[in-house]
Amino acid sequence: MLVPAAAFAATFATAVVAGDQASRRLPVEGDRREQLVAGERPDDGDHYLANDIAGHVDHHVLYFGTDPDALARLRAADVLFLGNSRLMFALRPRVLRPFFEAQGLNYYVLGFGYREADRFPLAIIRKFDLRPKLVVVNADGFFANRLSDWAEVVNRDTPFAARKLQIEAELGHEFRRSMHAVLPHWLELYGRPGLRTLRTFTAYRSRFDGTWIISPWRAGTTAFPPFPLDGPRAGRDELAAARAFKADMDARGSRLVLTRVPTPEPMPGGGPAVFADYLGVPLVTADIAGPSSHDDSHLDRASAIDWSRAFVRALAPFLRNVTASHDTAE
Repeated sequence: MLVPAAAFAATFATAVVAGDQASRRLPVEGDRREQLVAGERPDDGDHYLANDIAGHVDHHVLYFGTDPDALARLRAADVLFLGNSRLMFALRPRVLRPFFEAQGLNYYVLGFGYREADRFPLAIIRKFDLRPKLVVVNADGFFANRLSDWAEVVNRDTPFAARKLQIEAELGHEFRRSMHAVLPHWLELYGRPGLRTLRTFTAYRSRFDGTWIISPWRAGTTAFPPFPLDGPRAGRDELAAARAFKADMDARGSRLVLTRVPTPEPMPGGGPAVFADYLGVPLVTADIAGPSSHDDSHLDRASAIDWSRAFVRALAPFLRNVTASHDTAE
């Protein structure tokens, strides 16, 4: 027993030293290790794990309602934000919370990764019979009448499987954060032979308003120009999906507003101005000086804060009727 134990201890110590030296001397290794160990969970008790290098649990939590507090806040939302991960990076709670508190309104950011489009959030809206007064859609590839591959998996799962996945993800995440700080998992960092390198981020989701806390989230290096809002043209299937989505919102008494989060490269599909004109709904946009991206897709932190501030100012006039109806209901 002593010989195997000693051999293991020696091997472990050697691996720890090698990993520490690699992190110190190879910037790329330190950068990759940060994916696993950075982003400590906030100690406010408000956030649950949404995503890390081993997988994504966000879809399961919200589709199956496994977090009662998050579900209660989702149901109470007067204003519901929908869109892909670009929306989740862009909308910052430090801006949204004081703004909506001053308006006397509840809000929830129901965006998803995996380039999720319209069908998955609509399924959640229908499942829990959500009736927000205002629905704000990031019209960036949203009206596609499709589910992501991951959403297809979620739809085939069960509430038991969802809870099991969430527990396993939480336990695995905490183990990786502590263990990989001293001993990297090289296959996760560099990929298995023949497979791509695993690069991702850690996100904790707020039960209070659905926003993400993201890490690592580096500063953008190059500013990008905004894309035209009126192009390209929308296809027939996209227009049909948009029309069906608006009809569902109308039936719920929910007013629809469109926007587009700035990005270096919009998703395929019609421009937001095309959908706004076709549906006869407002298009609320906000321009900021020199928006920059950290990954050629999502805004970096500074640009996200700037855009959130500009966007809530632009959205404010559309909340007046919402505020009035909210006060009447109470």
